[in-house]
This record gives sequence, structure tokens and C-alpha cells, in this order.
Amino acid sequence: MAVPELAATSPFAALPAPRTVPRLTGVGIVVLSLACMGFMARQAEKSAGLVANKGTLVVKRCEEHGRSGGRYSSGMYDVCFGSFHADSGRVVRDDAGLRGWYVAGEKVRVYREGYRYQPVSWRFFWGQLAFFFAGLMMVAFGLMTAVVGHRAKTAGEIKASWEALRRKSAGPYVAWLLRTGGAGAAACAVLSLVWF
Repeated sequence: MAVPELAATSPFAALPAPRTVPRLTGVGIVVLSLACMGFMARQAEKSAGLVANKGTLVVKRCEEHGRSGGRYSSGMYDVCFGSFHADSGRVVRDDAGLRGWYVAGEKVRVYREGYRYQPVSWRFFWGQLAFFFAGLMMVAFGLMTAVVGHRAKTAGEIKASWEALRRKSAGPYVAWLLRTGGAGAAACAVLSLVWF
């Protein structure tokens, strides 16, 4: 038996009608997130050492440099200099610079990209991969916004958006993207903290 006074109430906030601007915003978020994911995948590949111009940088000295980019972006960072020895055996550059602080005499695996040297490290690999999976969660958020046609701002609207998304055919896929992105980002973040 139905109770008529409870039929019109819902535990979820009512969503307004779908609009075009939030749908386009959702598509924009998806496209931007996919581009960022592609960039992070390429950076993770480089950090794993799957790149040309690899070698070893033998640290000779380290310095602190100041950055003055205005009122709010000033700060200090460390740069170490040394000689870069390519895997082919020849010295490419005697005064190569690498950001970070290392001990004099330390041999750091790096790759050369233009005039910059970046470390080849599993820690950087897992960190870049964590951002890749965070981008996957942003893809899920953009898809939810594009499918529902409303940008959720409050907790009630988020619940209502998820309930509306569950009724759509894209709902299970968006939920899978969100779960996979969250689990992958968490696992990679933990691995980047414990892996040397």
C-alpha cells in the first residue's frame, strides 16, 4: 500500500533540467583530462628509463638558487652540477645541472631532454603514474557533468547527480572509471613513497 504523503518526497535534492553549458564544460573537462593523462603517461615512461639519451650524472657540487617570480612565487631550490656520461661511454657535458640535492660523488641515473637533465627513478615513475590515475578520476567527473547536464555544488546535489547517473547507460562506466582512478592513484602514491 502506497502512502500518498510520502510519494512526493525524496532523500535527494531535485536537479534542475539539463543545460548545454554544463554539458560542454563536462566535455571540456574530459578532453583536458585525457590530454593531461597522455602527458603524464609519457613522463612516467621517461622516468622509468624508456627514453633515448640516458646516462649517469656524477655530482661534483650543489648550490642553492633563489627564484624571484614576484611577490608570491619566490623561493629557494637546489641544483647539483656534474659531468654527464652517456650510456655510450662518452662525456656529453661537463657542467650538467640537475634539480635536487645529492651528495658530491654520487652517480645519478638521468636522461637528457634538450638542455635539461631529469632523474630516471622508480619513485618519479610511480608519482607520475599517480597523476595519470588522478586524471582518470577527472575524466569520470567530466563524464558525470556531461551526462547529467548539471554541475553539482553541494553534497545533496552530488547525491542527486549520482542517482541520476545510475539511471543512464553510462553510469556503470563512470563508476568504474572513478573506482579505478581512485585505487590506482592511492596505490601509486603509496609506491612512490616507499620505493627508492
